[in-house]
Amino acid sequence: MKKFLSVLLVVVLTMSLFIGCDKKETGKNKDGKVVITVGGWPTEEGPTLDAMNATLEAFHKKYGDTIEVVPDTWTFSLDTFLVKAASGQLPTVYGTHLTETERIINAGYAADITKQVKKFGYEGKFNKNVERLISRDGKYYMLPSSAYIMGMLANIDVLRQAGLVDEDDNPIFPKTYEELTEYSKIIKEKTGKAGFVMPTTGNIGGWHFTIIAWANGVDFMEKVNGKWKATFNTPECVEVLQWIKDLKWKHNVLNSNSLIDYTEALKLIATGQAGYHLQSGAQNALMTYGMDKNDVAMGVIPKGKVKHVTLTGGSVQVIANNATEEQKDAAFKWLEFTGITPYATEDAKEAIEKEYATNNAENYVVGVPKFSQWSDDAEINQFRNDIIEKYTNVPKKNVSQ
Repeated sequence: MKKFLSVLLVVVLTMSLFIGCDKKETGKNKDGKVVITVGGWPTEEGPTLDAMNATLEAFHKKYGDTIEVVPDTWTFSLDTFLVKAASGQLPTVYGTHLTETERIINAGYAADITKQVKKFGYEGKFNKNVERLISRDGKYYMLPSSAYIMGMLANIDVLRQAGLVDEDDNPIFPKTYEELTEYSKIIKEKTGKAGFVMPTTGNIGGWHFTIIAWANGVDFMEKVNGKWKATFNTPECVEVLQWIKDLKWKHNVLNSNSLIDYTEALKLIATGQAGYHLQSGAQNALMTYGMDKNDVAMGVIPKGKVKHVTLTGGSVQVIANNATEEQKDAAFKWLEFTGITPYATEDAKEAIEKEYATNNAENYVVGVPKFSQWSDDAEINQFRNDIIEKYTNVPKKNVSQ
């Protein structure tokens, strides 16, 4: 009897495996539609979920005869990613940060989408700085969905109080980190407020420190005999640490509470408690704290002693490594429909115009030039620039430094 049950169990498990493999390999439901799951689906009731559901409804209206999109609320996190990836349970399409691209590609958990990149005409349309992060040995593994570049954020009202605006009320941004020190001292002396915000918690301190140190000539790593070696134990690195220490203890121009994160740093700028802050374009978050959009200024990051550099970042959309060719095609159609395309398709144009029109209506800042994941000549960039021009609601001098 035990032997019979053992044999029966093996048969059942084997059948289950074959059934599972067949479904996974076809990627289709019983009606013959290609099924893709889309990760990162909102869970809380509100405008974001409503917008996603409306997009899903519109997509099914257009492609519903052949494609079924199934929402998946899983959002990328290192705590859960490896388990889901190893067990083949990743959504067909999921988003992550540009910083995770190498890890995912090396582990083999991103599908080779070179065929689709060429088929949909995306080859040659990527921002070169982004393309090297999503490709390997001439093959593509991800699609970039957003990109940003670090610059400098300022509160014009605080600058005005400190006399750091020109005769036309244009905000004055420091061109070097030495000027940032001097301008911060002026703000502190004339207003009693922090001249510069330097957050430290939530990994933000290291993020900002890296930019400043890099501009001072620090190389953090180098590859030696195929292995990465830390190389930041240098006088140039110590010099930057001393600079930050002096801002705090010698010049007294930093935020009084050093243990703040990204959100608190924005709050200090938004509520007029500080002048300058390194930022990547979170200007709409400032409105949460009642900041007048006309007091928001975005400028170029300061130059260091050795280099004038900044950091880029953003997000990507990954197609799971177990996706079929038909699922990859369907995923591209979904992403294109939601505006992730270098082409100005009607769907993409509608999504972009709705975004900026909504921001304008809700009194958010519209007018900040966008650093794009696509090449400068990509259709979508030309269209986006026209839309930004159409809905700009702040003085251009505030955001075009």
